[in-house]
Amino acid sequence: MDEKTNRKLNTIAVIVTVVIVAAAALFVGKSWGEGRLIGERDRLRALNRASVENMIIEESPVYVIGHMSPDSDTVVGAIAYARLLTELGYPAEPAVTMEINNETKWLLKEAGADVPKVLNDVSGMSIFLVDHSEYAQAAEGMEDAHIVGVIDHHGVGTLITGNQVVYEGRPIGSTATIIWLDYLNYGVEIDKTTAYLMLGAVLSDTDGLTGSTTTEADRQAVEELSKTAGVKDAMEMYRKLHEEKLSYEGFTDLEILFSDYKEYEVEGKKFGIGLVNAIDDETAEDLAARMKEALKEGTKMKDVDYLYASVGIRENGEKIDRIVPGDDKSREVFLAAFPQNDGYDGTSFLFKKGLGRKTKFVPAFTDFLMAYPHE
Repeated sequence: MDEKTNRKLNTIAVIVTVVIVAAAALFVGKSWGEGRLIGERDRLRALNRASVENMIIEESPVYVIGHMSPDSDTVVGAIAYARLLTELGYPAEPAVTMEINNETKWLLKEAGADVPKVLNDVSGMSIFLVDHSEYAQAAEGMEDAHIVGVIDHHGVGTLITGNQVVYEGRPIGSTATIIWLDYLNYGVEIDKTTAYLMLGAVLSDTDGLTGSTTTEADRQAVEELSKTAGVKDAMEMYRKLHEEKLSYEGFTDLEILFSDYKEYEVEGKKFGIGLVNAIDDETAEDLAARMKEALKEGTKMKDVDYLYASVGIRENGEKIDRIVPGDDKSREVFLAAFPQNDGYDGTSFLFKKGLGRKTKFVPAFTDFLMAYPHE
């Protein structure tokens, strides 16, 4: 072998050696980096799980339960969070305050999930609340229950506890989204059935990701939960949910009024609002007239100072609401609180840009009652 050939072979050998060493270094570095990331992720998950370590459970199991007139977000929130607690080593069971609506029945049936048990009185029980923190919206006996935690996406309510509680409130579109984030943060895998339920709850509570409180977290939840649940078209699923939500088949007008009903208390005054969904303007007018009659009976049943029905539709992407007062007193106070409405037809006040219960009605009415308390 001549000297020129020998130099050429030596050069090739050096290049090959450099490539091998570089590749090995890259592999080791990548493995070390991935190991470091996995280690950091596990550390963060352990720290996140520490948030439930100090729950003091007086009676087992923990019942996870939402508000009265349960909607899909509150029912699914109870199911999904009860499963999460159980996976973390805290025996928990989901529950509801009363019979569920048609939309939620459809969602549970499609997912192959059971309807949670109804708890008529929670006195003395260990309770984890989801989707609210108001005594006025809670199951009977909540004042005498042992509350261990709250997961919610509304304002801070009236609950009082003497013990440490898990409290997680986030201003996003759905309680189910908060629970999805907890599954991720705690490192707990979401099964297909739970993912399907949570997907439906997020879609329902955000109006198909069009609601004013929708966040990027809600959009990411829909994307990821769709994959886990095996749902190819989330918006088609939402359309089916919405059809069921608009269906009041088998309901009396009074049951429609209280199918999505919440109560609030401000400065010693209580008010209640029932949400009613309509398909179009003609249906909304008809439902408003029917709710006016139902409210006459409703005011005798509910221990509130002011009672309302909010009949809403979505038209060309815009929310339109009709607020039906239960009596003259409710009408006068509402008009004082919301003088900038789009007209009153003798049955309802019109709001062409919507008056969402969570985002507009309750905050503004609360501020009014605090500033101008009525005897």
